[in-house]
Amino acid sequence: MDRETALQDFQKKAAIKIAEFRNGITAYVLERAEALEELVRTAAERLGEQMEKQGKESVSFLYFSILKTDFIGGRHRIMLHALDMQWYLDEAPAEVYVDAGDLFAPLMELWDALTEAGGGYGGAVNRYDITHLIFDQLPVYDTAVSYVLRWRLRDWEKKGIFDSVARTPYWLVKWGQYRDQTETLLQTDRTKKEVSEWAEALAKARHKPDRMVFSYWYQGTYQSGSPKETDMRFITFEECEIKNMNFKDCNLEGSRFVRCTFSDCTFPGCNLWGADFRGCCFERTSFEGAELSAAVFPAESVPFLNISAEQLQVIGLDREEEA
Repeated sequence: MDRETALQDFQKKAAIKIAEFRNGITAYVLERAEALEELVRTAAERLGEQMEKQGKESVSFLYFSILKTDFIGGRHRIMLHALDMQWYLDEAPAEVYVDAGDLFAPLMELWDALTEAGGGYGGAVNRYDITHLIFDQLPVYDTAVSYVLRWRLRDWEKKGIFDSVARTPYWLVKWGQYRDQTETLLQTDRTKKEVSEWAEALAKARHKPDRMVFSYWYQGTYQSGSPKETDMRFITFEECEIKNMNFKDCNLEGSRFVRCTFSDCTFPGCNLWGADFRGCCFERTSFEGAELSAAVFPAESVPFLNISAEQLQVIGLDREEEA
C-alpha cells in the first residue's frame, strides 16, 4: 500500500477516535475544575517566589501554556510565563512549571489509540503523522480548560489566588499555546476611565464586535448611553455609577459588577447568564425580560428589580451582608 492510500485510510479511522475524544473532553475537564484552580494557585505561588529571586518588581501579562516540546519529551506540565508592561520586549521574563497531573490522560489515551491504529500500514503511517493529529487537538483542550477557569477565577481576589504575585494596575491572564493562539481567562485594569472613554469604546464596538468583551471599567460614572445589542461577555464594572442605561439585547454573560450603583437602567432581552451583582445598589432599575440564569443578586434588592417568578427560580441570592 502506497503512503497516500495508507494515510487516507488511517485518517478515516483516526477521525472516529478523535470525534470520541472531542465529545468527552469538556466533561473530563469539568470534573477537574477544582484541581485546575489549584494548579493556577500553585503556579502563582511559584511565580511569586521566582519573581523574588529575580528581583522582578511586578508583572502585567501571565500566560499559561501547554508546550508541544513537553509532549514530545513525555512530560505533562504547564508553564506559566510572566512579563512586565514591556510585554515580549521584557528582557527578564519569569517562568515556572507545574505538574499537570492527569489533565492530559484522554489525550495520551488518544495517542495510544492512534499509534495502534497506525501500526498496520507497514511504516507508511509514521510517528510524525500521529503527533500532528495529536497537536491538532491541543486547541480543543485550551478551549475546554479556558471555559472552566474563566468561571473559577472570577473570585480570584476573594480566594487570594494571585496574592503572591506583584501585579501592575493593568494585568491579564491567558491560557493557550506558547506565543500562539491564547484565550483570555481574566483581565483587570484598575485605572479610572472617564465617560468619554466609555462612549469611544461603544463606538468602536460597532466596527469591532469583541471590543467590549473582557473590558474593565473602574471608578467611573457612565450614563445616558445605549449599548444595545453589544457583546459584553465577561465585562467588569468596579465601583462605578451606571445611570440611565438601556442594555437591550446585550450579551453580558459572565459579567461582574463590583460595588456598583445602578439608577434608571433596563435590561430587556439581555443575556445576564452568570452575572454577578453582589454588593450593588439599585434605584429604579428593571431586569424585566432578561435572561438571569445563575445570576447573583443582593437578596434585599430583588423585590425592587421587576424580577418575575420564573426569573426568581434561576437566580442566586447573596445574603453575605446580612450574615
